[in-house]
Amino acid sequence: MTSEDPRESGPSNSTRAISALRKILTSSTLLPDPSRRPTPNTIYSFYISAKARGQLSQLDSGMLSALIGLFGSLSVDSTRTYTHKFDRSLFRARKQYLHFSRHVFDPDVHVPYLTALLSSTNPLHKQWAIDAITSILLTHPFLHAKVMKVLLGIVHGTDTALLESILSAISIRVTHFPSPCGGSAGASISVPVDATAFTSALSVFPLPIPSPSPHTKAITELLHEAFSSNVPLVHRRSNLLLCSLLHSCNGSGIAISSLDFPLNGYASLWQTLFALAILEEVTRAAGPALLHDRALRGRIQEMIRSLHESWLHLMSNESPPILISRAVMTSLFRLSGAVVDPKLFAACLESSIKFGLWTGNSSDTVEGPQLAAMAAMHLATSMQVRGCGAEFIMKTLSSYSTDVQHQSVVVSAAVKDLIHRDVELAHALYNIAVRSGRDIDIDVDVDTAYLLARALPPAHAVGFLKHERFSRIQVGGLLSSIARFLKETRHEHYDTDLIDDIGISLRKLYSISPPPIHFRGHLQLLLAELCTRGSGSQTTAIIANVTKFYPAFFQFSFLLRLVCLFLRRRQFRCALRIQRILVGTHRGCVPNLRHMVNTRLGATASGRLSTNIFITGRKSHTLFRGGCFWAAGTLFKSGMSSGPVYNRVLQGLIYARRPHAAKVAFSRVASKVDTKSRTILGNTLLHGVVTRPVPRNGRRVRKLLGLLNNLVKYQQFVPDRITVNIILKALIVWRTAFDHQRLRALFDHMVRGGYPAGIHSPSHPPFSTPLLRTSGTLTLSKLPPYISFEKHAKPMLKMFIKAFYLRNDVEAARTVVEILKIEQKKTTLKRERRSVARLRGCMEAENNTGRKDHMTHVHNDRS
Repeated sequence: MTSEDPRESGPSNSTRAISALRKILTSSTLLPDPSRRPTPNTIYSFYISAKARGQLSQLDSGMLSALIGLFGSLSVDSTRTYTHKFDRSLFRARKQYLHFSRHVFDPDVHVPYLTALLSSTNPLHKQWAIDAITSILLTHPFLHAKVMKVLLGIVHGTDTALLESILSAISIRVTHFPSPCGGSAGASISVPVDATAFTSALSVFPLPIPSPSPHTKAITELLHEAFSSNVPLVHRRSNLLLCSLLHSCNGSGIAISSLDFPLNGYASLWQTLFALAILEEVTRAAGPALLHDRALRGRIQEMIRSLHESWLHLMSNESPPILISRAVMTSLFRLSGAVVDPKLFAACLESSIKFGLWTGNSSDTVEGPQLAAMAAMHLATSMQVRGCGAEFIMKTLSSYSTDVQHQSVVVSAAVKDLIHRDVELAHALYNIAVRSGRDIDIDVDVDTAYLLARALPPAHAVGFLKHERFSRIQVGGLLSSIARFLKETRHEHYDTDLIDDIGISLRKLYSISPPPIHFRGHLQLLLAELCTRGSGSQTTAIIANVTKFYPAFFQFSFLLRLVCLFLRRRQFRCALRIQRILVGTHRGCVPNLRHMVNTRLGATASGRLSTNIFITGRKSHTLFRGGCFWAAGTLFKSGMSSGPVYNRVLQGLIYARRPHAAKVAFSRVASKVDTKSRTILGNTLLHGVVTRPVPRNGRRVRKLLGLLNNLVKYQQFVPDRITVNIILKALIVWRTAFDHQRLRALFDHMVRGGYPAGIHSPSHPPFSTPLLRTSGTLTLSKLPPYISFEKHAKPMLKMFIKAFYLRNDVEAARTVVEILKIEQKKTTLKRERRSVARLRGCMEAENNTGRKDHMTHVHNDRS
């Protein structure tokens, strides 16, 4: 596009092109919606405009690589046929790529261009991709994993003729001396301890470097034997196919049915290593399911045995380096354990002893790691095949070496391997090693340490919470595992230090930021377990930290259950803190909170609570703070709403044998409630005197009457019919003062006071005893006239029936029983009439709208 294009006209020409280009290259996706995505020509016009103004320096390497990818990928459209316009766009991308491809080693510059070319069906574009990869092989000192993915992806479906240039480049690369990057490339190659490690070093085609290191020399020789120019092209392609097959197995996985190793006759050293590495990846991906699938297990077992026979043939005829032999034997041990084949395991052990693979210096920097890895695989496989007895394991460790440090290294490596195959065996080996004094070092691999920590019980897993290299997600997952263990073993006893460590870790983890929302269930489970184990203060501190950042993180039902749990465990200070959080984050929770407290406090007996009430001058932190039982009570609509809560608290104090604390609590709220609630609370106090085992008889009656007079005089207490029943109960149980004659007189007194008596009346009481002189509450004329049969008369009649029977006055007891039956029948008939009247009133109200029926309110008549 030329400068005369209309897009370049206008007052903002100087920045329009580069701004539009940067916006396209920094978008969230390089391939936007087809209806709005820019065409290659549009992008190219912006590119030419920015280049003409010298503005390309504003594009970083990432934008340049995205630009190259766009030039290719936007031109490839499977829904349209190719035209000269699209081919020309790819040609422009190739021209720009060739300018700097030899000097830029960033994979993000090469991979988008190569991917765009390979997605085309044009053979010319595929040839361009092969040429680009050939250039990379010849010029780049290191091959990035992304570039290797593209390289190995070309191998499948490409004939030998097209791969010739790539194979030739590999041959030049692996046999080139000296390396242009000095000794840095070889120094990064770690000691390979198994077939997987060897193939990982081989499949990146490192440049050969003259080095005294034996493992670097072995890798160089293997590459030379597999890809040197004197090796037939077909064999080189076969070796490269094995690299591609291993890469496919490492990436997206591969079906076992597609494993067709080119093992014609006896396998070469290269083929054996890669075949073992592929089988290791397959068994690792299959996991424990491998042992349950007989067909899959049999197929892999057959392959492993074939590879073992090929390896014995190589050892007898070619005598490969001992470093490679140990690596192969380590993989054979691992595979024999994966399929649990005792015969194969015994054959591998016999061949390793026969060829002297166990002979070496364990302190050497090369031989030491290989010997330790081979011993670890032998130990892990022997546990899978022969069991995990402690005596057998210690004997096996002693056969490797008498050095305790070397044994610790072997056990650590065995635990790391077993974690990925059988966590229970790894756990068992870990426990045996710890009990025997061997140090388990798994800090080298964070993921391995994390997997082991999640499999350990809390006593051992808590130690991993201090692992500084664990991410927040890993620490959260470990805490969730510990929580599940604690829940499953809730009846076991754990040290206080263990619970404290968990609480400290949680407080440290969530002191600066809240947990993710998906971790809420695990965190609530862990906090509930901490609360159950007695760490209430830490639990409340953690909840306060989390709600500080995210007030609605915890579920309302969880916090409500937590308050209930604190009340049950008598941790009232913690309950009050959680209650404040509840009220602060959920303003509408007060009714539910009141109901829960009302229900829970009835079964709570708190020595700490009553102590805090009793000691004057002490800063109150209990439910009685500020003159009210519960801080949420200030949000109640009226004092009547909090009356049941106060009553439950008084009951709890009385059941806890703290009557003085109950009196102090009543005095604090007496002026805050209405008359009816005050009467209910006073009756609770009076009943507490009667239910106590001491004092008895006369002293109990005097104490009861003294408390009653005090409540009436100083607390504005108004007695009712329930108060009368409480006094009657105290008098009736005083047998020495109230024999059957006095008890008859007391019953006649109650009938004269208006209590129902069946066929009898106040003027003709049932026992015709003389009048009693009474004062105070028993002067029934001062009480409200209404008497409820269910609440007042029936409990009194039952008390008298029991008292007469206890005094052997059967006649009087039968008389009271007859009165009870008559009154019960009267109450039932009266209730039925009220129900009928209520029903008729509702029906008439529906038929006569606006006219009030007097029968509707019959049930309110207490006369």
